[in-house]
Amino acid sequence: MSEQQTTGSLLLIDWRDKLTIGLINLAVWLAGYFPLNALQSRAEHYYDIPLTPLDALPLLPWTILIYGTSVYNNALGLFLLPSKRAAWRYLGALLCAYTINFAFFFLLPTTIISLREEVAAVVPEMSSMWRWQFELTHNADGPYNCFPSLHITNCVVVALAHWRSRWRYWMLGWAVLIAFSTLPTKQHFFYDIPGGIFVGVIGTLIAGRIWGAPLGPTAEADESSDDQRPVVG
Repeated sequence: MSEQQTTGSLLLIDWRDKLTIGLINLAVWLAGYFPLNALQSRAEHYYDIPLTPLDALPLLPWTILIYGTSVYNNALGLFLLPSKRAAWRYLGALLCAYTINFAFFFLLPTTIISLREEVAAVVPEMSSMWRWQFELTHNADGPYNCFPSLHITNCVVVALAHWRSRWRYWMLGWAVLIAFSTLPTKQHFFYDIPGGIFVGVIGTLIAGRIWGAPLGPTAEADESSDDQRPVVG
């Protein structure tokens, strides 16, 4: 097999692995998040989250654009990982974090009904550019499963997966912007953010114990070379 054919085959294998990992991630998230959201809608008691001055930030409709990029953050974070081993470790970190998040959602139900009502009162007055995005978010995502923030957990796992890669500053900056956007969109209370950070870090540490620590510059090159060993045939 020629060098060009070998490289093409390896890229195809890498693409297929990452697609598989992405689908597993999506399936687990869908299987846990939405059923728990529906379950919490029937809860008789919700735990109160202490308020902070940051929870008084005004509604900034344009920040819904940043908030909505969390989906792309997760997908791009997976796509940019340099090897199959790193991608599977990333999935392991997400699954560990999901387990913790879902346990909190089930055992300590919280809600942002008060914030959602505040936003719903002004959504009809927004420009069409912002109104449809808030309506889409509110229709797709009930005001439950708040603490710890799963949006923040995902962003932290992505940032840590790239902690020593060339993309670290981009992913870290992106995570900070998404974390900020959860407040002026009224999608979360402030304490949901450190809760999500904590879970993301713990999930990454657990995955690191099983599959190895997040990549460093040398490890990244080594893993890439391991994945690109000549294919016999």
